[in-house]
Amino acid sequence: MNHRETLDYLAGKGNEVQMMHLGLHRTLAMMQLLGDPHEKYPVIHIAGTNGKGSVAAMAESVLRHAGRRTGLYTSPHLVRVEERIRVDREPIAAAAFARLSTRIRRAEEDLEARKVIDRPLTTFEFLTCAAFLHFALRKVEVAVMEVGLGGLLDATNVVRPIVSVVTGVALDHQNYLGRTVGRIAREKAGIIKEGVPAISGCLDPAARRVVRARAEAVGAPLLELGRDFAIRGLEGRGGRFRFDLETPEGRIPALAPGLHGEHQAHNAALAVMALRTQRAFPLGIGVIRKGLGRTRWEGRLDEYRAVRRTLLDGAHNPEAAALLRKALSERREREIHMVFGAVRDKNIREVGRILFPAATRLHLTPLVNTRSADPADIAAMHPRHRPRMEAHADMHRALAAAWASCPPGGLVVVTGSLYLVGELLPAVQASARRRAG
Repeated sequence: MNHRETLDYLAGKGNEVQMMHLGLHRTLAMMQLLGDPHEKYPVIHIAGTNGKGSVAAMAESVLRHAGRRTGLYTSPHLVRVEERIRVDREPIAAAAFARLSTRIRRAEEDLEARKVIDRPLTTFEFLTCAAFLHFALRKVEVAVMEVGLGGLLDATNVVRPIVSVVTGVALDHQNYLGRTVGRIAREKAGIIKEGVPAISGCLDPAARRVVRARAEAVGAPLLELGRDFAIRGLEGRGGRFRFDLETPEGRIPALAPGLHGEHQAHNAALAVMALRTQRAFPLGIGVIRKGLGRTRWEGRLDEYRAVRRTLLDGAHNPEAAALLRKALSERREREIHMVFGAVRDKNIREVGRILFPAATRLHLTPLVNTRSADPADIAAMHPRHRPRMEAHADMHRALAAAWASCPPGGLVVVTGSLYLVGELLPAVQASARRRAG
């Protein structure tokens, strides 16, 4: 397959979430046929409702700045699917992705023909296999792998990691993971393996109990934020935060993540503690500071000087919405024009309840996604905000309208879904380049 044929083949597998089939047997069968590439390098495995991508990005950045050859697997992508699979921060090239995909498709067809697997790989399973194989071929020294959904039955969970991280647990994807925080926590804690160190950022009491029980059941040494390590002296300026990290081995002073938002101190602490469990990767404080400070993670409190100052954040559940609202409150913006779109299986009512009061004007838009919520349905859920709402036929018109209505001193915020952020990111970046040029 060439690159275009590869993208068409993946698209033919259907919507990534709607066509999901949780389970490990297909991925395990593929790994065995491909020579077990997932066993060729150590893996840091990260699950959680929110923050797992940021933790992964920070851990990878620190390791790379320490001179390690790194693999990074995250999801979803913003603009190009190749963004999900990176070596030394660089996405896999289109041609290399097509070659890998051709090999995996042939293996998939072989396994189906021999009735080793019951159905074709899902999109996420296919991409996970591509990541495992690419990292092995590129001989990475360590791979940082983000769980797609849940943990226990997620395709990435075929690995035996060197450390497992559960960033935190909140209500999201209840149709797939369960209706309570405790039930969701059981799925996410499923990445904790026998004897493998585990790091937990869970603050919800029910989630903490579940993670502790899982770690105890499998004999995994567990370090918890707030019990075994803690954030001290947190200070913020201009959206970035600085803190000291209290650890069992002593205090690490003056850590300043490059990512914006107070919650990134939480994520940075988890990334640092995960790395500090590994004697194979000795890291000086200077390298840790540099790696954290130079971390980049697009689409998360990500600001550009475009036609108007424009902030992109893929807040898609109530916990993430609360973090965005807190960040906006701390900025004390005079006027906020919000471009909002969401998938219909999210808790749009609660996300809107949190975010919409912060907006001077709301521009509602559909997504280019079969799961997209209709702007009219979003508006109907929030009748008291209707006078400030305007519905648009597509995302680009919504962004143009927000830029047009926002005064020079105001802020445009694009939020509600990473699909929305990914679609509009190139237009925002292009506008920022024109203004800077």
